[in-house]
Amino acid sequence: MPDTKRDPMVPELGLWERADVQLGKITIVANVLYAAITGVFRGKSSPKFYSSHLLATAVRTLVDRLSVRQNQYLNAPTPATYKAVMEKRGLQPETVPLPHDAEGYWLGNKDAKNVLVFFHAKIYPTHNPEANLDPIPPHTGGGFALPATPAHFEFWLDLLKVANENGHDIAVFFPRYTQSPYATYPTQLRQATGALLVGGDSAGGNLAMAILLHLSHPHPEIEPISLSTPLAGVFGLAPWVNFSTNWPSFKDNAYKDLVTERALSEWSASYNPGKEHDAWSEPDRAPAEWWADAKTERILLLAGSDELLLSPIESFAKKVKSVFPNTTYIVGTDEGHDIIFYGNPGPEGVQTGNELRQWLLSRL
Repeated sequence: MPDTKRDPMVPELGLWERADVQLGKITIVANVLYAAITGVFRGKSSPKFYSSHLLATAVRTLVDRLSVRQNQYLNAPTPATYKAVMEKRGLQPETVPLPHDAEGYWLGNKDAKNVLVFFHAKIYPTHNPEANLDPIPPHTGGGFALPATPAHFEFWLDLLKVANENGHDIAVFFPRYTQSPYATYPTQLRQATGALLVGGDSAGGNLAMAILLHLSHPHPEIEPISLSTPLAGVFGLAPWVNFSTNWPSFKDNAYKDLVTERALSEWSASYNPGKEHDAWSEPDRAPAEWWADAKTERILLLAGSDELLLSPIESFAKKVKSVFPNTTYIVGTDEGHDIIFYGNPGPEGVQTGNELRQWLLSRL
């Protein structure tokens, strides 16, 4: 008999909240239908590709229409998703406890010569069997608040297969941090120190940069980490390094990206409620000189030309590269936020995904 114990990060919704989920789905369908008709005549302020236009409309409506609690309710928790993907692939799942009430999941041979540690941000929901609700359209978002999805695990399993078939000995370790509002900053950063971080996407990219900063400039509330040698590399895929919404890309890409200004403001407030922001909660706040002695051989920063976070990521990349020359910054043309996990924007495939694979393999 399956384990039906409710995950502590899957909230119990009240009657009205559950009913409102259904109303929200109707709103999403209506907006997508409208976008499907009017999208034929869309201008340059919308995504280049028709399919991306429809997806962005669905996601923007979803993240604006439903609350964090409702989205958490609709999604399977990370442990269940990990187990399901591994069983689907005929692989044995292996979960290990980490300090500070966290845990992590192995992908590949845990005795591999090289280990990539990846912190996620939420990409799109999967159906939560306990919720007894129909699946809803794929979406991006989550900012420290939502669980990992099959797309995260599938991406890394595919990469591991190619890498190991070509003579690279690599595994991926996938830590699970406590979602907000069940824990707030700096809990997630403290949990991240339980496993050396090499990369992450969006909110996970924030943690990747925060861990890198912590190695050379320790957070005053978190135990320092001492390394015998620098990390082989650290990457941030669309890293959410600055929580301000007063950037040009928030206006330029408002109808191109999947996330919205309102959703990002809600997620950042949930992550760090009522507290002063600092260099570890928003790595872009750290002065440039703090990055000069980064404990890594190389840094990779990636963004999409159509995402809201483009301007702050560009500013951050320029700052880091000014003192840490081994920094590579890549912008994927016509790509939205975290697109490598949910589909191809066009016939050329996903530029940021290809660049990330090549960079990772070059670090081995």
